[in-house]
Amino acid sequence: MTLAVSSALEDFIAQKGSWKEAFDNGRLEIYSGAQPSTTSADPAPTGNLLCTITLASGAKTDEVQASGSVALTGGAAGSLDTLTVNSLEIMGSSTAFNTSLAQTAADIALKINRNPKNKLFDASVSVNTVVLTARAGLGTLPNGWVVASTATTITKTDTNMASGVDAVNGITFDVSTAGTMPKKGTEVWSGVVSGAGTQTAGWFRLKGAIADDNSLDSVNKKFFRLDGSISTTGADMNMTSASFVNGVTQTINTFSLTIPAHA
Repeated sequence: MTLAVSSALEDFIAQKGSWKEAFDNGRLEIYSGAQPSTTSADPAPTGNLLCTITLASGAKTDEVQASGSVALTGGAAGSLDTLTVNSLEIMGSSTAFNTSLAQTAADIALKINRNPKNKLFDASVSVNTVVLTARAGLGTLPNGWVVASTATTITKTDTNMASGVDAVNGITFDVSTAGTMPKKGTEVWSGVVSGAGTQTAGWFRLKGAIADDNSLDSVNKKFFRLDGSISTTGADMNMTSASFVNGVTQTINTFSLTIPAHA
């Protein structure tokens, strides 16, 4: 079998979250041909997209992650002393001015990302600005949350969290048992086959909740992806028939991810 994960998923599982968090409210895409790589899900998809599996074949609205920021606007000494979102301290401790505002912003972002008590936000840097992005799955919940910082000598501008959008018609997983996480039993996972005539499914890509532009993602490491083979036997996803007929609704009755007990 040939399961492959993306670089973004590797880093997320290693540091930030769970398989369920990564793929809840996502989609399952089924393609013809062979998967683009058996070692990584970073490459763009190959083959024809035969079917997109969503909740009861519904049109999927991708999640948009809410964001806010702290812009460092002036000063050549001092520190950013506190940084809270919705009254939760996410920096953990004061960050001293270091060389330039841009370097200080980078130091702040790194401290936020390293803070074990920060479970809700990822920090990045745009010039002198620390950009705070809510973790996937929060959707509209953080909209309006107040971003508030205090500083010594450094001047700054805080921007509250905004612009989050909830995913609609994404597929979700149930609780894990003995390391196996199944699709939620009450959900219908289905999609209408597209493309001329009858084609043979060869591989699938499971995607996370946010929009995925299908680009090579080995540098930006943004998209949660899991690729695997499809056949009638001996594959990562075994189906009664791998023949997909245009216009026919394809339903996935069982689907589960299992974490191996040993390497």
